[in-house]
Amino acid sequence: MKINWGHKLVFFTILFMLFIITMVFLMVTQKVDLVEADYYEKGINYQQELNKHNAVKGMDHQITYLASTHQLTFQTAMGGQVQGTAYFYRPSDSKLDFIIPFTLDNEGKFLYSTQALTKGLWKVTFEWRVGEVNMATAKEIFVE
Repeated sequence: MKINWGHKLVFFTILFMLFIITMVFLMVTQKVDLVEADYYEKGINYQQELNKHNAVKGMDHQITYLASTHQLTFQTAMGGQVQGTAYFYRPSDSKLDFIIPFTLDNEGKFLYSTQALTKGLWKVTFEWRVGEVNMATAKEIFVE
């Protein structure tokens, strides 16, 4: 049986349409995590975020992570009674993001155990307030 060119044209047109429909279906069902759930508001208030990070320039502070002991340490020279918030952001899965409050001890340190964290890349941001000045610092860590 020989197929003429009209039947071939209809056959390949139908195959092409099925391919396009399949690709559209796969793209629509693809999971896409936004950087932040409220990214629009964050964009509007971006200057305030820059001011927080610029406020700590020149101050003695550091974030260290020791993979061998699974300890994340935030230390600043401001001393105790500083309270703030630590934001843990997971770039690959927004469902794992969480926020914890912290208080520095008398030596100006805050320790956090990372054993419960999922392995991979995390961005940790510490925000605190001293007087009328909001401050923030961030670091990316890789939990093993």
